[in-house]
Amino acid sequence: MCGLALWLVACRGSSASSDASASAPDATAEAPKAALTTLEKAENLRRSKDVPTEAKTSRSVEERRRAARALARIADAHAAPSLAELLLDDDPEVVTWAAYGLGYACKGREDSHVKALVARASSLSDSPKVADTLTPRGVFSPRIAIARAVGRCASPLAEDVLLGWVKANRVYSAPAALGLGDLATRKKALRPETVTALAMAAGRPGHEAVFHPLARVAPQPTEAPAVLSAARSALAAAGDFRILAIKALVKVGKEAIPDLSGVALADKGFTAAERAEAARGLGTLGDPGHAAAAEVLVKIVPERDPAFLDTLAGPSFGVVTTLVEALGEEPPKRAEPVLGSLSRLALPAGAAEPPGLARRLQEVRCLAALSLAHGAYDAESLATCAPTTTEPYARARLRALLRRPLLGPKKAAFLELFRGPHLRIKELAVEGLAGHAELGDTARDVLAEALVSDKGGLVATAAEAAGAHPERLLVLSAKEKRAALDPRAPPPTANPEKELDPKVAKALEGALARAWPEDRYETKLALLDAAVALGLSTAKKAAEGACTDANVTVRERAQKALFTLGDKRVCDKTEKATLAPEVGKPAAGAKVVLAFPSTTVTLVLEPELSPVTVEKIASLARAGFYKGIVAHRVVPGFVAQLGDPDGDGYGGSGIPLRCETSPAPFLRGDIGMALAGRDTGSSQIFVTLSRTPHLDGEYARIGHAEGDYEKIAEGDVVGEVTVSGL
Repeated sequence: MCGLALWLVACRGSSASSDASASAPDATAEAPKAALTTLEKAENLRRSKDVPTEAKTSRSVEERRRAARALARIADAHAAPSLAELLLDDDPEVVTWAAYGLGYACKGREDSHVKALVARASSLSDSPKVADTLTPRGVFSPRIAIARAVGRCASPLAEDVLLGWVKANRVYSAPAALGLGDLATRKKALRPETVTALAMAAGRPGHEAVFHPLARVAPQPTEAPAVLSAARSALAAAGDFRILAIKALVKVGKEAIPDLSGVALADKGFTAAERAEAARGLGTLGDPGHAAAAEVLVKIVPERDPAFLDTLAGPSFGVVTTLVEALGEEPPKRAEPVLGSLSRLALPAGAAEPPGLARRLQEVRCLAALSLAHGAYDAESLATCAPTTTEPYARARLRALLRRPLLGPKKAAFLELFRGPHLRIKELAVEGLAGHAELGDTARDVLAEALVSDKGGLVATAAEAAGAHPERLLVLSAKEKRAALDPRAPPPTANPEKELDPKVAKALEGALARAWPEDRYETKLALLDAAVALGLSTAKKAAEGACTDANVTVRERAQKALFTLGDKRVCDKTEKATLAPEVGKPAAGAKVVLAFPSTTVTLVLEPELSPVTVEKIASLARAGFYKGIVAHRVVPGFVAQLGDPDGDGYGGSGIPLRCETSPAPFLRGDIGMALAGRDTGSSQIFVTLSRTPHLDGEYARIGHAEGDYEKIAEGDVVGEVTVSGL
């Protein structure tokens, strides 16, 4: 008798009549325009009940596809039964959307959805007509969608099924690896036998995706040798998934240090993204990893070579800075000479400066100086690494300060940086309060000052810091203070009554009451969480208001807040519109060209799967919104992100945007819409710098980038913006 995880591929026959590729779309049945408009409106307004029943069985394949897409993006309890029906359709695109939606509507219905997905998978034949490429530009692969939907259900049954598919080594084996990656992302764990099966499958042709799950979890000692061997073998061949093999090596631990060092050192044969990932991994492996990073840095940084300076204007900048960071707070002695050289980097007198290089040199010098300073905030190397008015100087000085107790002159220097001109430095200072209980009253003053700011990111950072350590914000109550001054009062008790610092309470109440832009979700949610954690008197009122918010992410957080406060009411779970339902019709192939100091990047917009998002980005670009915008987040080997006028990643255009997520994979150079939860997009976009399967289906893919986008560095500012093809 076959086990549950194997019966799909080994115990049941397949039915050619229900193969998702067996029936071609009915080209003769055009979708009525009114029907498509109805479906478009239902999707925009998040109303699954507005999807007509007849749309699911329409003779028009386009109408069925649009119905499946609408229901998949709504993915509520009412949509789930309809998605299960559409899963049985004979069109691959309909099946893909239905499976995708079932994966996201899985909560509370895990096993029933897994069983439905397994049943549909068993009826798909082994015919090569069913597209199962792992990195399709045309994203409608039923096998991949079904396997990943099973993974997103993330139940024990789901892992059983996917493990069986991997072991069976048939058509669902490679897609199951992607599904196990999604499951590992959610559960943060895989069973040992699953890890072993994935490592064994790594050598099969077309099974590179096994490194998606292997990069998400640390193997047990008994499985680590197999994972190490598989990942080592994968380094020999270039491909989208090789960077995930590098991440899997990091999960193995110190035994992988020689392999990671080899990748980080290789200026040929590996991409800058892969080298940066290996360097970052070395930094996580303790003293041996730090020592290995030092050896690599010594070998790739020449003592005197003007050509090396030129390379810092390109992707090598991320490799060098990541290696310096990988040295740890106390760098190995071996690295000190090269750090000294880096801290003094400068162009030869009279040499022409490549565009964008000046800030990069400041960043490199200050990072190196920080390592050499050993926590001495007033070290000479720090004082001369960049002009004192610049952000690189301020960041390095602050990081040095935060490594030691903030007492005396150090406290004064800390406050000077917090009250300086750089928003992100202010936020880093507030984040740093968590490790400095010695600041006492000063920390409370800093939080109160931050909470009254008009910068949403600083307010959010302060609210998060306050909510994380509410005990540090308590002071003697007014009653206790009066008693201390009253000679007739009884002696103080061992546990005097305390209350929230009035300055912090007033600042937090003011921030809660402020009319923030509609798309400042992170700020509003952080304030709500802090109000609950600190026992603010207005917390319940704030939660009640959030309980009726139009945005589902806000309502879910409000529900949690009310339960914490002892209120068992249930917030409305019905999806609501976050935008008017009008949908723009941007032309396919529209381009937005962003000119950075060191490179020009072209965003090729693709509206087929995300018309509303593409129209929003295109209209913002036409209006000049992105001119002067800073690339506020660049993680070498991962993403480059921009689109926040404040430049700290918390803001946007002021107008929210609903999600248009899809089964589309994120390949290197793809463009996605940044989110802080469901339907929280606005104007921030990112470009992926490598294959990132953990982003697949979680963010709206809106196109792809062309040009040297790996040259973008954090802090680079968009100059001119041009738009064409609209």
